[in-house]
This record gives sequence, C-alpha cells and structure tokens, in this order.
Amino acid sequence: MLALTDRLDRDPVLGRIGSEPGPRPGRRRPDARADRPGGRRPSALGAAFVLTGLAMIPWVFYLSVTLPASARDAHWSLAWVGLDSCEALALFATGRFLLRRDNRSVLTAVGSAVLLLVDAWFDVTSAAPGPDLANAIVMAVFAEIPIALVCAVLAARVLRTPFPRG
Repeated sequence: MLALTDRLDRDPVLGRIGSEPGPRPGRRRPDARADRPGGRRPSALGAAFVLTGLAMIPWVFYLSVTLPASARDAHWSLAWVGLDSCEALALFATGRFLLRRDNRSVLTAVGSAVLLLVDAWFDVTSAAPGPDLANAIVMAVFAEIPIALVCAVLAARVLRTPFPRG
C-alpha cells in the first residue's frame, strides 16, 4: 500500500491532485474546462446532482412502505467485518497522509467520517433492545460520532489551510 501511494505521488498527473490549479502536463496553454469533471460546466453538473437527489425521494418513500419490518441475513458478520475493515483502512490512510503532510488527507478524513457515522447509525438501529442497544448507543456517543467529528473538522481545516507543496 505504501509503495502504491509513493508511486502515485510521482505520477505527473495524479501527483498533482490537490495542488494549486494550473496547466496540466503536456498542454501548451491552460484550457478553461481542464479541471472540471467531464469538461462540463459546474452549474450543469450541480443541477444533475440536485435532480438525482430529488429523484431519490420517491424511492425512499417506496422503500419505507414496502420493506419488511425484519429480515434475516446469512452474511451478517461479513457485512460488519467489511464495514469495520473499511473504517480501519480509511483511518490508517488519513494518518499516513497526515504524517506526510499530504492534502489528500481531506479525502480520507471525509471518507472516515462517513463510514463512522454509517457504522453508528446501523449499530443503533439494528441492535436488539436491552444491553445490545445500550452498548451500541455508548459506542456511538463516545467513540464513533466523536471520531467522525474530528475527521470532519480535520478535513475542513486542511481545505481552509492546505499543507504547502514541496
């Protein structure tokens, strides 16, 4: 993993992700659309995301009235091990990027925060009443949510004041 990130840092295009805007390697003059996803105007891309979010509302309503109240899952432990493994990898990557003073820590910090909040949500909503639910609430309140908040604040600070390139 560490060798892969070092190799990506040396790549002429990927190594520039998160750096100051400017012409891309191999181009003679900067293109006004060069740094935009898919070459589209930000307003068109923003509108597409807004419409997609709005289109999800009927789907969520449909799920709320059609999903069964309970279900059995043959891969329950695999799902939790997978989620916690992703959290561990995201936190490790965030720490690695921070130790290297790398601005890509924003991406992994946000990913870590989202994974931790998803974990807290599903821990609490899927726990059986009694000691399991109490344990899930304690873990959410004293571990998962605070760490997610630290990750979010970290990402915001690095976005506001990036590490110097060099």
